[in-house]
Parts: sequence; structure tokens; C-alpha cells
Amino acid sequence: MCRRNQIQTKIYRRLLALPLAVVLVLGASSPVLAVDPASPTTFTIDSVQAVTNVSVTDDVLIAFKYTIAYTSGQPTTPANKLFHFRLMDDDGVTQLGAVEPYAYNNSGYDMGYSAFYFDPLSAPDWESSLVLIMAGNPQYWETPPEISYTLVTTDYSQLETKTENQQLLGDWIITVCQELEVDWSVKLLTETVQGTILNDTGAAYGKGTIPGLQTLAPQIFSVKTQTINTDRRGWTTAMADSWGAQWEGTMVGDALDGLQELFSLDNWIILTSLITLIICIGFFVWGFAWISDNQAAMVANSHVLAGATALGLLHPAALAVIVLIYGLATGYIVIGDKS
Repeated sequence: MCRRNQIQTKIYRRLLALPLAVVLVLGASSPVLAVDPASPTTFTIDSVQAVTNVSVTDDVLIAFKYTIAYTSGQPTTPANKLFHFRLMDDDGVTQLGAVEPYAYNNSGYDMGYSAFYFDPLSAPDWESSLVLIMAGNPQYWETPPEISYTLVTTDYSQLETKTENQQLLGDWIITVCQELEVDWSVKLLTETVQGTILNDTGAAYGKGTIPGLQTLAPQIFSVKTQTINTDRRGWTTAMADSWGAQWEGTMVGDALDGLQELFSLDNWIILTSLITLIICIGFFVWGFAWISDNQAAMVANSHVLAGATALGLLHPAALAVIVLIYGLATGYIVIGDKS
């Protein structure tokens, strides 16, 4: 009986200890906000530049310069933990994006710049009164410091083309970096024959604080990155048709019309393709007759075929067949007759 009472006592003690353990675990995992960090001496949004069409048509990038500076008592926690930036729609309620300071120099404190990028589908209305907020992170502050800036029309680019807006963004960043050089006492720019560009330090900060900056403002980098246009090109007979209209009623037009009727052809492309092939055969005949070699003719004909296709005089399908034949012939020439 005594042993049974001892077992029951142990069970009761363990059950009583369980809620206490849960409370201790929860208390240890929750941040303790005993005292707010020191507030910055200077806490400002200094300038804003909004551009469009910098990567693709109708995209939007809103760049801004800020200052989070302490004359004394700077926290040991980096700025990207203590502070963040939010961009709100013109209603002041809908959040469009959020970014943090890039902790590159002095843990992210002092002057810096950053940006919000939006693709065409998510881009806010152009020249709307967006609200840019710089605030303390509530995880570290009971009463976070906060300031806001409402964008005005003059903050928006009035330029249209991609090149113009990329140039505007690059010029803005160079101007900001000139101020950062003084504030940080760090060299960020260098002079070249192409103008003022970012040095390695400036480029590292720029690409870290604005991802993809080298594509958005390639002219301020020593190595430029640009998006290659890979859109499929169309092929038309517009040039050949325009030439047909130009020659209509002339001796050349009458001769071509005669050939068209002679061979019972329905359109210009068949006729001009035949003429192109006759020119190519003529080069081969000339090569064998005069220099006993067809390699010069192959080089000359490659230009004739490419030009005729670009002008709409030779159908691409015919060019593809000829290129295949050229490839086989080139292989035979290179490898040679080993028999």
C-alpha cells in the first residue's frame, strides 16, 4: 500500500511540473522588449526617383535615398534587423512591397539607397501618391520610430524610352554615391573614358541593395549586362513585293513577268528563288572553270543566300535545304576522300 502511494505521488509531481515547463519554454522563445533601442539622431527619407521601362515595357522601379544615423549609442544590432521600408498604395493602407536596409557599410547605418521593383502586372499606377514608410521593426521596438514620404509628380520620370530611363536611374545613383562617398569616407566611383561609373565597392553595394541593378542601369558598370532579345523573327516577302511594284512597267519588270509566264509561276518568291539559285550555280561554274576549286564559290554563295533570304527573295525552307547540302559538302572537304 505504501509503495502504491509513492508511485501516485511521483505521477502527481510530474503532472504539476508539465505546465511549468511549457511556460518556461514559451517564455524563453519570446523576445523580451525590456528597453527600446536608442532612436536614430537622423532618420530621414532624403530623395526619391521613380522610373519606368527600365527592364521591360511598363515595369516600375522606385528608388530612394535614406539616412539612419547615430551620433552616439548606435545599436550593435544591424540596421536590416531594426528597420525596414514599406511602400503603400495611395490609400495609405494597402502594402505594395517591403525591403530592408542593405547592411554593407557600418552595419547598414548612415546614408544608403534602396528600391522597390514591380513588373508590369504588379506595377502601381504611374504618378500616383504612393506612401514610402521607414519604420522600426516591431520585433525590437515597443514604440518603433516611423516617418513617411508621399511621392509627388516631380519624383516620377517624364521620359519614355528604356535607354532614357536607364540613363536617368544611373545618373541618380551616381549622384547619390557621391554623397555616400563623403558620408562613408569610402570610394565608390571611378572616372573612365565612358564617364563616371561604379568601382568594385560601389558595384558590390549597388547590386546588393538593388538586385538586378546591372541590368537596370548597365551604363554605370564597367561590365555591362543587357537582356538579349530572343523574340522569334518573322519572315515576309515585303521587300520582294515592293521591288516587284517598283519594277512594274519597266524593262526589268516586263522581263520578270515574261519569265513568270514562261515557267507558269504564280508568285514572285518562286521566280526570285530560281534566279538566286542560278546565281549560286554560276559561282560554282566560275570556280571550277577558273581556279579549279569550289571553296571560293561556297563563301560567295553564303553571302548571296543570306542576303536573298533577308530581302525576301529566297524562301527560308530553300535556304535550310541548301545549308544542309553545304554542311555535307564542307564535311567532305574537311575530311577528304580517304579511300
